[in-house]
Amino acid sequence: MQKRPKVLFISSWYPSVLHPTQGNFVQQHILAAQQIADVAVLHVVLSQKHKKLTHEITNETFETHIVYLPKNTIPLLGICINYLWVIISYLKFARKTKLRKPNIIHANVLYPIGIVALLLKWRWRIPLIFSEHWTAYHPYAKPRISRIVAKFMRWIGNRSNLILPVSLDLAVAMKNFGITSPMKVIPNVVNHQIFNAKQKQNHRIFRFVHISSLDPEQKNFHLLVRAFYEIKKFQPHVELHVVSDGNHSIYMDLIKDFSFANSIHFHGQQDQGGVASILQFADAFVLSSRYENLPCVLIESLACGTPVISTNVGGVAEIVHDQNGILIPSEDLTSLIGAMRDIQNKEFNTLDLHNEMIQKFGSEAISQLFIEAYHMVLSKDVA
Repeated sequence: MQKRPKVLFISSWYPSVLHPTQGNFVQQHILAAQQIADVAVLHVVLSQKHKKLTHEITNETFETHIVYLPKNTIPLLGICINYLWVIISYLKFARKTKLRKPNIIHANVLYPIGIVALLLKWRWRIPLIFSEHWTAYHPYAKPRISRIVAKFMRWIGNRSNLILPVSLDLAVAMKNFGITSPMKVIPNVVNHQIFNAKQKQNHRIFRFVHISSLDPEQKNFHLLVRAFYEIKKFQPHVELHVVSDGNHSIYMDLIKDFSFANSIHFHGQQDQGGVASILQFADAFVLSSRYENLPCVLIESLACGTPVISTNVGGVAEIVHDQNGILIPSEDLTSLIGAMRDIQNKEFNTLDLHNEMIQKFGSEAISQLFIEAYHMVLSKDVA
């Protein structure tokens, strides 16, 4: 077997001009994979902004092909036309990468990219690997996927050669969901060149930070606002800084007339450098989610030397422990208030937090897990 396998990445989620932050964790996985493999990325996007098929190619860090297809808006029929056009486009443009015929198809997120991945596997008679990041396998995640989609996901998953869940918790959920293919946990990766530790400076105000999509069902930002309100009653010198690519104006309108509103600062969408700067500036990161898998932002916060408070959901306990933060039950306002008070009196070693994250989630660690996964599937006959 050759030392550097040729790997074609395709993904249900990936950054584009339409969705600049969507699937950015997939992009970080590919950056890690390119250390040990020759990689190319193909991503096809339906767009209402593009009037004709547009094929963009970049080679800044690795070969990337983004194809924008004008979205058909005919009711019902348009859905079928769009999906067929997406499949045809993947089959067409997969031939145009410098890899030519890859050794492995590495897909991300089973639905909806699964059928494309399987067709490419059959076309080239090569192994198919899926990395999975989605919370949909957990029975409590919302919105629930339909029975048809669930059957489709099981059918595709059980025809892949290897599944790479980002957490042990997700692996268990996928097994319970009915996916029986071999699995190997490969977590999300942190870019240590951007998310690096800076020593905290003494200052009068304690700064909490929250970074998420602000999805009201999953992220439960309302709980954090309520906890901050209670903290603010007795401790005037605290701030909450919020970074989101979601619609934060709703929350700004809700709290604008409250006395504590001027202590909550909404920063909007930030690039990775902006997120890192805010995490380095913060004293503690808070995540109040109802469900998660392995949140990149927790790893990024700790890599910046900033301790975390998080609800103990999904794979969070695979990141957070007593030496780098505080875990609390989901939906527990009293525990969240207590944790936000307690963390202000705890001491954390900034460099220790950073080093632990790089050791576990740095690109070198993840790249070694990828080469192990690639060797596993290439050593078997998939014809």
